[in-house]
Amino acid sequence: MSQVLYSLTLVFVFFASTNIQKTSASPSSYSQNHKTFVKTACNSTTYPDKCYKSLSSYSSNIKSDPIKLCTTALNLNVKSAKEATSVISKLLKKSQKSTAGRKDKMLPETLILKDCLEEMKDTIIELKQAVTEMKTLQDGGSMAEHITNIRTWVSSALTDEGTCTDGFEEVKVNKETKKKVNKVVEELARTTSNTLALITNLRY
Repeated sequence: MSQVLYSLTLVFVFFASTNIQKTSASPSSYSQNHKTFVKTACNSTTYPDKCYKSLSSYSSNIKSDPIKLCTTALNLNVKSAKEATSVISKLLKKSQKSTAGRKDKMLPETLILKDCLEEMKDTIIELKQAVTEMKTLQDGGSMAEHITNIRTWVSSALTDEGTCTDGFEEVKVNKETKKKVNKVVEELARTTSNTLALITNLRY
């Protein structure tokens, strides 16, 4: 009898330890699954590495929810747009200082920067509109209609970003200024392109 009890005790200890190991591994497994979800979604974008790098740290919040994924991408996109706009705003102020008191001799560069800044401000507005539409989705609104609207807003933002840099190809401007604008806006455009791809692939 004691031998039987001893054997049963060993079996119990084995299964108990196995369950403990499974339980302790669960959070890690869930985390890995969430990151896999983000990575798989990002593989459908134009710049998958950039997409995953920006979104992977939010995977625990995104979980495996495509709407949360797109919402997070949009919020990060707005942040990037604001940062790019700030850079262009500073370049414009610098250009305006160089022509202070000479309104009749305003540099073409200053005019192009002013136009670019307006395009960037429009980009922020459009991306924020997309965020608002996405919140309606989270509240259980009409999926098809709102997703169409979101795509339209993000697509418009991407167009405005392209319009900003196009202006620098048409007029001769300071090379350093052009380089800085192209760098921040092209980086933003990649982010916006990825966001648009994620939204386009949103299933409902």
